[in-house]
Amino acid sequence: MERDMLIELWMAEGFLHAGLENKTMEEIGEYYLEILLQSSLLEEIGKYGRRYYKMHDMVHDVATSIMSKSAKVINSETGSEDNSNQVRCLVIDSFGEGTKNLFESPSNLLHTLFLSQGSLSDDMLMRLKNLHVLNLSGEENQNLPISIGKLRHLRYINFERSRSQTLPESVCKLYNLQTLRLSHFLKVLPKGMCDLISLRHLHFHTFDKKFQMPLEMGRLTCLQTLEFFNVGREKGRRIGELGSLKNLKGSLRICNLELVKDKEGAEEAKLSEKANLFELVLEWADDREGDDYNDEDVLDGLQAHPNLEELAICNFMGDQFPRWLMDLPTTTTTLPESAITLPELARLRFYSCDRCRELLPLQNFASLKELVIARFDGLTNLPGDMLHSCTSLQKLRVAYCDNLISFPLNLQQTPSLLELELYRCPKLKTSMTPKGFGFLTSLRELSIGPFSEDGDDHENSSIYNEFDWSGLISSSSSSAPRGLDLCGLPHMESLPPQIQCLTALTSLWLYDFGGIKALPDWFGNFAALEELRLFGFKELGHLPSEDAMRSLTKLKRLWVFGSPLLKERCTPESSGPDSQWSKVSHIQDLRIR
Repeated sequence: MERDMLIELWMAEGFLHAGLENKTMEEIGEYYLEILLQSSLLEEIGKYGRRYYKMHDMVHDVATSIMSKSAKVINSETGSEDNSNQVRCLVIDSFGEGTKNLFESPSNLLHTLFLSQGSLSDDMLMRLKNLHVLNLSGEENQNLPISIGKLRHLRYINFERSRSQTLPESVCKLYNLQTLRLSHFLKVLPKGMCDLISLRHLHFHTFDKKFQMPLEMGRLTCLQTLEFFNVGREKGRRIGELGSLKNLKGSLRICNLELVKDKEGAEEAKLSEKANLFELVLEWADDREGDDYNDEDVLDGLQAHPNLEELAICNFMGDQFPRWLMDLPTTTTTLPESAITLPELARLRFYSCDRCRELLPLQNFASLKELVIARFDGLTNLPGDMLHSCTSLQKLRVAYCDNLISFPLNLQQTPSLLELELYRCPKLKTSMTPKGFGFLTSLRELSIGPFSEDGDDHENSSIYNEFDWSGLISSSSSSAPRGLDLCGLPHMESLPPQIQCLTALTSLWLYDFGGIKALPDWFGNFAALEELRLFGFKELGHLPSEDAMRSLTKLKRLWVFGSPLLKERCTPESSGPDSQWSKVSHIQDLRIR
């Protein structure tokens, strides 16, 4: 079970009580969780970048034995014994006629109901008036009955997997509700959401920019989890509603910032006072017309708290970034932490900031681990020393900057890089790309190209000649890259020969080498290669020799898209000297289209 969900369930069951050393219930839950982990009663599992927990098998058996009378699991094997009046926690995996009998008489003890199949009627719910936890996350076709509003003790609702597009207004009568987990299929939230005065966690997200927030969300002063906020024009939906939500924590995405009038309006959100927010996404619309924007003033008023760890700015149309990001003191000495606006910032991402012609200085972001610069049409130059203090940087992505010409980064300044992407910046001169790959002893993923070069006709691989291959090739096998994505140009007739020396590659993706008719036999050097993907090789008709292909003993996946001639030759029915089937028939995951 996921960490936050586990603590929210404990809270709903009444296991957590605020007041211990002025800690919140959530903080007490985290404390208990650490005790269980240290005692080996729970085990942490990393999954999809989040923390999940499970019981060890022996602990699970003991817990099941202890809870045998107060907790019941009903499925096709266990059946449905009629002892619901004694059960505190009921899990229903299989819903049948026998199961319905469990709800024929009122149950005063039942506090927790997990329903994976079937649906609850109004009559069933009315017999569960002491219910604290209702989890309907296993049933896609479930709708919440109108009578849900009469379960006044309800503190937790999980409705995440439902495909229902609405919630009954009666939900807003659940004044003790602490946690509400909702499906992204919802098109509208109940109008009276502001009446849920005990709500602490609202797990709901949509990318629909037209989605309107319920009126007066600012009245939910207990709210800690709010995944997004769409700014509206009318009173009660403006950005100032965030101002009174002083307990917000975790991640928050604010959209439709073009509807904020000025700096003063933005300041009403009071982001600088929200010490528990670790991630902030600030987003303007991407389809605005005209050229009279107030983005600079608005962003100036959205200064984040110094505790912020992740910041993303999307579709910003100002010419420069505000003082809290940009005008940091320039000095040759290290600044005290008090002089740095965002000393904890670890991830900084910019998307589609087309008017910006220069990027903020980064000499004071010593904690920075990830930097993304994408779709900056106005950017022509990135200074080579812009990252000289970012020695902890692990991921650098510069992509789709159509007018970027120069980025002569000295990679000796970023020795911790694991991933580097210089991708789809067609005017970037090869001679002005980063140098010093030999210093990147931890580099694992590299995505590059295509590049430009004065006087080059873009007909061959010479656009890569001035790239720092020597630094990559000189790396020991233990520190050499494992993944390479290389982008060419439609008429390029050969691959850069230097890549044949990158023998530690396990993944190789190649794009748009449209003039290549046959892959070279030196592909057989890639003895560690597990995955090869080719895109846009329009003229390709021949793979490397059969001996070379058989040398790729670890190759499990070969995908080729946009090579019609090769597709014809890689079928069991193909024959003759041009057939390529014998070279690929042994590969487990083969897709040629």
